[in-house]
Amino acid sequence: MGEGDGVSTVVFFKEEEQLSEALTYFDLKDFKDKDVPVKLHMGEVRNKYHVKPDFVKKVVEEFKKLGAHPFLFDTTVAYNSPRKTKKGYQQVARLHGFSERKIGCRITIGDRGVVKTIEGRMFEVANEIFYATHIIAVTHVKGHVQAGFGGSIKNFGMGGVTRESKKTIHRGAEPLYNEKDCILCGECAKACPFNAIKVKDNWYWNSNACLGCGRCVNICPTEALSFRDSDLQYLLALSAKACVEGKKVFYINQIKNIARSCDCDPFAGPKICPDVGYVVSDDIVAVDKTSLDLIHEKKGRVFEKVNRVNPEKQVRFAHEAGLGNIKYELIEL
Repeated sequence: MGEGDGVSTVVFFKEEEQLSEALTYFDLKDFKDKDVPVKLHMGEVRNKYHVKPDFVKKVVEEFKKLGAHPFLFDTTVAYNSPRKTKKGYQQVARLHGFSERKIGCRITIGDRGVVKTIEGRMFEVANEIFYATHIIAVTHVKGHVQAGFGGSIKNFGMGGVTRESKKTIHRGAEPLYNEKDCILCGECAKACPFNAIKVKDNWYWNSNACLGCGRCVNICPTEALSFRDSDLQYLLALSAKACVEGKKVFYINQIKNIARSCDCDPFAGPKICPDVGYVVSDDIVAVDKTSLDLIHEKKGRVFEKVNRVNPEKQVRFAHEAGLGNIKYELIEL
């Protein structure tokens, strides 16, 4: 993990067959003999953009060559989905080709955790992540309606904690209303992707429709809205820190099939950027910053244009939380 003020190594390659070469740029020998969760998202039902099992199998095989004992891992979700239960998620995983026979290792779904406190906030980190000393992250980089984009930070910040912590993070980004500062301009209603706010003669918020993205707070011109706790992307960064702090984690970002929305969305399309390739690093900040830079180089600030959220905020917040380096040395294979 980067120290925060230095320069981290990131390796970029275009073909998955180059993964083996990319790994040689990092010291991974102490993964040997370790039980290693491979943290990934195996896709919502009908989502066709998530990372595919053939590539994940290659990752598993490469770390097995190093003497590690990898197993695929993700957590149950907080919203209404088959993936809300361990059994349901296992069924979805098999449907998408993630089986022990196909991948060559077990697939574990977690729903229990251990509380860890970061910046005065409690995050319930999944047991399999909390007790691991070494972790592999395989992340599909894509857009996200609430966080702007999803990379390795979000893979852990939302995906590494239990359902209750997921709910708490979203609740923390809900709006609090200060009537005296409101001019009823309606900008918050226009910004809300879930139609949870109505503005006419008064300000109305539907708490059941709100998913806690914080767009309304960020766009309010008079600061009549504030966060119940804090910016969603800040909370994601702190949650990611709760998951990976003190551990050796290797991050693999797949920058292909870059959809408008996340792997949790059955209707995540369309693709909004041509395929870029893969980046790998032992620094969560650098690997996400590189992913964004490569996408910006290819297609401009497409996540911000489509989702109206600056995705670099979570990278900056993670850097400020001491998770890694903004600066990186890019090695292209």
